[in-house]
Amino acid sequence: MIGFQIPGTFGVFLAMKSFAAICGLLLIGLMNVFGAEVVRLEWKTKHGAPPPILDQRAAALLPAFRLGLATLNEAAVVQLSLSQSALLGLSEAQSAVLRPLVTERYRLIAESPAFLQATSLLADCYQEAKAVRGTASLYVPDKVVEASPVIVFLHGYGGSFLWYQHWLAEGFPDSIILCPAYGISPATIPGEYVREAVAAASKHLGFSLQPASLIGLSAGGFGACRLYAADPRGFSRLICMAGFPPEETIGRFKRDNPVYFIAGASEFFVLSGQLGREVRSIQRNVPSAEMQAVPDGDHFFMLTHPEATRKILKRWLGTVPKILR
Repeated sequence: MIGFQIPGTFGVFLAMKSFAAICGLLLIGLMNVFGAEVVRLEWKTKHGAPPPILDQRAAALLPAFRLGLATLNEAAVVQLSLSQSALLGLSEAQSAVLRPLVTERYRLIAESPAFLQATSLLADCYQEAKAVRGTASLYVPDKVVEASPVIVFLHGYGGSFLWYQHWLAEGFPDSIILCPAYGISPATIPGEYVREAVAAASKHLGFSLQPASLIGLSAGGFGACRLYAADPRGFSRLICMAGFPPEETIGRFKRDNPVYFIAGASEFFVLSGQLGREVRSIQRNVPSAEMQAVPDGDHFFMLTHPEATRKILKRWLGTVPKILR
């Protein structure tokens, strides 16, 4: 038999590479055995959110709210907040509609094995000082692979709620869903912070993520538009939900980077024609840009019209929704 010897240093290098590859495969295999899960990610950052700036009335209640975040579960905090409809800028009618929908959403979260270890990120959004650690919630699907589709979701004003991620995972259970937490408003979230979150997810999973669908809700939609217009690298498309493009972004979207907007038909910026005009302006650079209005929907159409919303997202994301249990 004819053989040869691998030089010592090179042999050690190959052995280390092989060991790393085997560990990666074992990690993916363990994920596949135990099914979908939600994990908390943390990393050091220089791009953390500033402490919340609130009006005088809300600021006076902030210490009590922080105490609630430390002692109550997220479902209870959200329900208590919805009982203060005027403070949230909601009508009594809106609050009455939303309360049972939110209750049902958190009931489903409690019954979902994937969310068994999920932790709330709300307290991270209301820190007293500028954040020095980034945080995100990562939904890892069953049978995750390197080719798994990726959604990066930027929350709206008020903080990162677990029900956002559960709503997305329920409709798109085969996607990796990354939800960075960034203060009470990610309207001006730094692109570096979002990319740090993506890097933290890649490190946890043991492989590089596919280009992500960047979805922003309300204030998060503003932040997503700014990020995507400035530097779309690493993202396959932008979907702005319940929001409109900041004026400075309208002429900056690039032709080969898909842009979509979805909003409730009763939103003021839809009724006034503002969003339609802005999308037509974007179409000069991005002919494929599109907007959809959810019939009878207001700012909370994700909760009140989930089927209609998912049908639109399904077409844009190219994924077949199914119910997550």
